[in-house]
Amino acid sequence: MIINNLKIAYRNLIRNKGFSLINISGLAIGMACTILLLLWVNHEMSYNKFHKDPEQVFQVANYQTWNGRKNAMPNLPGPLIDVLKEKYPEVEYATHFNPWGEKLLLEYNGVRQYANIQCADPDFFQIFNFPLIQGNKETCLNDIGSIVLTEKSANKIFGKENPIGKVVKIDNRQPLTVTAVVENPPTNSTIQFEYLVTFEMMKRYNKWLDSWGSHNFFGYAKIAKGTDISNLNERLDQFYTEHVEEESKKSVFVFPLLKRHLYSLEYKPSKITKVRMYFLIAIFILIIACFNFMNLSTARAAKRAKEIGMKKTIGATYPQLIRQFLGESLLITLIAANFAIILAHFFLPQFNTLMSRQLEINYASGEFWLVILLVTAFTGLIAGAYPAFYLSSFNPIMVLKGTHTGGKGSSKFRRTLTVLQFILASSLLICTLTIVLQTKFLSNMDIGMNVNNVVMVNVNQEMHKKIETIKSELQSNAIVESVSFGSHIPYQVFNNGWGWEWEGKDPNYTPLVTYPSVDADFLDVFQIEMAEGRFFNKENPAADSMCVVVNEKFAKIMSDESVVDNTMRSGDMDYRIIGVVKDYNCTPNNRKLQPVLMQMTQNINCLFVRYTAGNSMKTVSKLEEVCSKYNPDFPVVHLFLNDHYSQLFDSERMTIRTLLYASLLAIIVSCLGLFGLASFNAEERTKEIGVRKVLGASMGQLIMIFGKDFSKWILISTIISWPITYYAMEKWFEDYPYRIDFPFWLFGAVLFILLVVSLITIGYQSWKTATKNPVISLKYE
Repeated sequence: MIINNLKIAYRNLIRNKGFSLINISGLAIGMACTILLLLWVNHEMSYNKFHKDPEQVFQVANYQTWNGRKNAMPNLPGPLIDVLKEKYPEVEYATHFNPWGEKLLLEYNGVRQYANIQCADPDFFQIFNFPLIQGNKETCLNDIGSIVLTEKSANKIFGKENPIGKVVKIDNRQPLTVTAVVENPPTNSTIQFEYLVTFEMMKRYNKWLDSWGSHNFFGYAKIAKGTDISNLNERLDQFYTEHVEEESKKSVFVFPLLKRHLYSLEYKPSKITKVRMYFLIAIFILIIACFNFMNLSTARAAKRAKEIGMKKTIGATYPQLIRQFLGESLLITLIAANFAIILAHFFLPQFNTLMSRQLEINYASGEFWLVILLVTAFTGLIAGAYPAFYLSSFNPIMVLKGTHTGGKGSSKFRRTLTVLQFILASSLLICTLTIVLQTKFLSNMDIGMNVNNVVMVNVNQEMHKKIETIKSELQSNAIVESVSFGSHIPYQVFNNGWGWEWEGKDPNYTPLVTYPSVDADFLDVFQIEMAEGRFFNKENPAADSMCVVVNEKFAKIMSDESVVDNTMRSGDMDYRIIGVVKDYNCTPNNRKLQPVLMQMTQNINCLFVRYTAGNSMKTVSKLEEVCSKYNPDFPVVHLFLNDHYSQLFDSERMTIRTLLYASLLAIIVSCLGLFGLASFNAEERTKEIGVRKVLGASMGQLIMIFGKDFSKWILISTIISWPITYYAMEKWFEDYPYRIDFPFWLFGAVLFILLVVSLITIGYQSWKTATKNPVISLKYE
């Protein structure tokens, strides 16, 4: 029986080549898309699982109270990690893990390059499982003058030389000895580094790291097996009051490393939302492909009615027929799965580019083939279940008498599936276009400053001492409009704190304040406007050393009246407010507008130059010339701020591209099924069309007969999708403090797009049937 059923399945495939091609193509596209998206989902879900005992590793974090509520933050004071390990026996190992801050110049044998250097404690390799190629993980970070390299960075610096024991120099001042080389951290690691030095080395150059008031560091701990984490967090809740200050409103807790990639501790949205979204998209596209199979199988049911009737007459049972048709479905799905794997392999490089990943299909992995098996079985059973039960239910007497028809039930079922397909396709397209508009709004949004025609270089070493001279020399050039220096890129200030006092302040209210350091030309470079008062004195900056400028938001928090000339206090120091600037976004605009307090430059990290339009390269050449003159040992690296600002939205653009491709695939797969149904409909109505033509129906009228039926169901499905997408997008907008009004016009636009695409899809079949000679279809009557 099995061999016989396989022969029948094969003959049906060959006999109905068009429908077989549509079924296999639809399933192959849907399964290939599912394989790629599940590959990405699996990668995102696998973060940090490669470590030994990853469930024992936690990030140490803070709860901090500001703006009247408790906020989770990963930032820690420098001394906290050492105290944590000393006071809590459950903490077996603990380490800082921090970027040095700015890029440092690394030199070996006269070859210099800037490097992002991370700092950690000796426990680092006891907590994280990064295999060492050379060196000893227990001692490689014991010496303050040690540096650990990854395989990639070691090859970059030393080539084929053995790096162990070699000495490199950072910032032309500090020699470091290479003590170990580790394997490159895998892409599914939250912890990424190329160069690792001791945290003690960082403290040597930054004495303020021992301050409990500076929350600029990150830490991790390995907790002993069997520890009740809830109980530990309850005890850690009193950490500050027991070990730092009795009246502290801060507390400590530990957060599982296994959740760190997917669940955010900061303001930004958690990645788990995107993972769930892509998983659902994969399932949606696969279900759409399954619906196609169901539709076409039930539509072709009449062609197999006699086969089913004959089999039932000679004794075939209901379960046997169900198994036969499910087997045929699984066979077609298995064929489609092979093509899906080929498609997935072929498009993987483009998918990696799209998703900014380096995913690979490991054909030797049992896990991969298990996923393929599950996707194939799921698709085959879902796609074949209804057709199997439907076809097996035919009445043999009616079939053999020739009185059996497709039945109203199957027709309604096909319409329902068509509606569901286009609900999914319409919802996906509306959501995608809404995200496109929101991202475009954010990237073009007026942030209260102008970053066009501004170039930045980092200030390091000798530049700090000569900054005023460098500024003066640059300003003397005709192509330079203005020059400023300060602590941060002005739309990326993460230097936040609290503790400012003023007259009339509620003692229980502690707003989180952003405080960039700027010079007197800051407003000129970024074209930020004053709302009231004045900015810092250009002629005599020292006169304003005890003055501050706030933004409008901070001024409104302080008082409903003018705050100019009011006094603010920080610690034991009093500062006079001399001006209020108009609000500008000093943090990325996926965060709410912050209260800002500006002080005259105390920390110089960045030099900004506004140049006249069209002179970008000349300005860069001049910058390199002047900076190299006063800081010859450090190469000059520049950054155009308009390009940098645009890059902040790369993640959103990646999401948009992925959703656009997913929407396109959903529409293509839906239209494949629509094409098949149109072909079947045209075949079934050949005689009807012949009669209508004989009676004088025009070509346009005949095409409208076909288009009207399908357009009606597409219209219904699109309308049903509207409240679904509106609710989904309103939930999505909750993560954005700045958003567009929901674009209701998209409903009509997407409906128009789907109608046009569907009419084009069925147009060919309609035209082909309408142009047939009616004599051919009627001559045998």
